[in-house]
Amino acid sequence: MKQTQETIPPDAYLEEIFAKNGPDPGDFETVLNIIDSLKPEHIESFRKAMEPILNPGTIIGFSYTKPFGYNGDFFIIEKIYQHYASPDPRYRKWDEFFHLLPAAKAVVNRKKLAIEMLTSLNDAANGEKRRVLILGSGPMTEVNEYFRQTDENYLHFDLVDLDQRAIDYASKKNQAYIDYLRFFNRNAIRFSSDSSYDLIWSAGLFDYFKDKHFVFLIKRYYEYVSPGGQMVIGNFNTQNPSRKIMEVLGDWFLYHRSEDELLRFASQAGVPAQMTDVLSEELGINLFLRMRKPVA
Repeated sequence: MKQTQETIPPDAYLEEIFAKNGPDPGDFETVLNIIDSLKPEHIESFRKAMEPILNPGTIIGFSYTKPFGYNGDFFIIEKIYQHYASPDPRYRKWDEFFHLLPAAKAVVNRKKLAIEMLTSLNDAANGEKRRVLILGSGPMTEVNEYFRQTDENYLHFDLVDLDQRAIDYASKKNQAYIDYLRFFNRNAIRFSSDSSYDLIWSAGLFDYFKDKHFVFLIKRYYEYVSPGGQMVIGNFNTQNPSRKIMEVLGDWFLYHRSEDELLRFASQAGVPAQMTDVLSEELGINLFLRMRKPVA
């Protein structure tokens, strides 16, 4: 019989879940309901109860323990992209549960959106070199998949990431395309370039920045956009159904923002209103502020 939060105490329910090494699909809704109903004063005791999986053996536990020093590191993002599930039977079900969270699906969807933009830019290149800057490049899986499906490439990439481990991983993964890549181990706030770019893309970096830094970076990087080019910045929507579980079990806090907030940031940075709009991946959980540069 399907158990619900109303028919069984949460602690007893969790004991049942751990006894079978994690939730089955029929349990997912109940587990999420328990987490969503937690009051602030109960979060620490709930985390205590969840200690068996809050370790680097699970994706959510990797976020919680932060062995690389920060949430959303390249290793977590790559596991989401690859739909990784631990071979350890104690953890596998929890990883499968994680991949079914709307936020995890949205991360995969934003990779698809990036590949579409890269493909479109390459198709419009007419044989001429085009430059792309990616801020917070991480595992570079979207670039790798773009290369693997592209017969004739005209895109050259500058890739900026603060984590040298991410750069090492991405460089090794993309050795076949290394002639098209330049890596920069830099903080996005301090990075400068001698190039202009037809596309500046950042999917998972700006929702860690406070509003004033967000606006500052728009203003800074919009100067690098070539005439006719565009800058596209991702940010989690305020309407993120996975926010509570990310914060409670992943200790993963982001600045969630609405479409209106993103448009306001662009305006504050001096980008003309007619040059801005907001896109989203198909679930509407990840928004993308797009700012185009007029053709000279």
